[in-house]
Amino acid sequence: MSSRIFEIERRKNLSYEEFAREYLYPLKPVIVTDVLQKWPAMQRWTPEFFKREFGDMKFRLNENPGQRADYKGNEEGTEYTMAQFIDRVLASTEENPAPYFRNRVLYEMFPSLKNDIEPLPPYFQPNWLPERYLVGYVQQVLNRGAAIELYIGGKGSAFPVLHYDGAGTHAFLMHIYGRKEFIVYPPEQEPFLYPSPEKVNLSSIRDLDHPDLMKFPLFARATATKFILEPGEMLFVPSHWWHTTRMLSPSITVSINVLNQSNWHELVEFVAMNRRNPLVSFASRVYLTGAGAWRSWRDREWRRRVYQQPA
Repeated sequence: MSSRIFEIERRKNLSYEEFAREYLYPLKPVIVTDVLQKWPAMQRWTPEFFKREFGDMKFRLNENPGQRADYKGNEEGTEYTMAQFIDRVLASTEENPAPYFRNRVLYEMFPSLKNDIEPLPPYFQPNWLPERYLVGYVQQVLNRGAAIELYIGGKGSAFPVLHYDGAGTHAFLMHIYGRKEFIVYPPEQEPFLYPSPEKVNLSSIRDLDHPDLMKFPLFARATATKFILEPGEMLFVPSHWWHTTRMLSPSITVSINVLNQSNWHELVEFVAMNRRNPLVSFASRVYLTGAGAWRSWRDREWRRRVYQQPA
């Protein structure tokens, strides 16, 4: 198996139909450069804005740069006020990076900022994550995955692990402030990335710049695609694409995950693969396959719009 550098296109004036045909269904990343201009956040959100408006807010952050990802947003660690944290962000360096404020549910922590990120881009629809499901645990996991999340980091800060988003979801990352480098690998390179035995969507390789090739020899065959996301740009990371990021300057980003007909099969495989009991795995596959088929039928008008053919 050989690896290749995957070039990620930058597009503007990208219609929903073009997005769906050229990127969503082919599971191909893209950067859309002109979709956030009407957001008030583009004019308002700076580190100083968060310090001024939310300076007394308190939260905890893990100071360990090698921390494992915590997608529940309830890290243990040092308590900060927002003012103290922003001071760390502005003073952050490659040698002494600030901790990364990440995966925090925007509408829960900052409900007053909801209107600052409207209108939402049309590419997020339909999104089956926030819907009702017969199995309570499935609904809980998927509904949490639908939350819009906020990320604030300083120069030298980084996401703690190479990963792809759980439950087979697509990720949309809307960059508002600063400059952020992304490192991505297509699904075909997964054999070189050493998925963790505990969580298959997380890589066991902790330092991509200085990997232990004695322990991870196949990583030498992996080829990353690297690029910088600029303010006002939106990145689409399809299901099962491995990625991580690091800040080149103080940065602010929001993200949302999406699940629909285009990637439901990835959810089915992800859930079944993580069930060790074969009967539970089979039952999960049957239930989720049926749930996806019903939603695909329900959204047949959306499908007709995408393919411009009768439903």
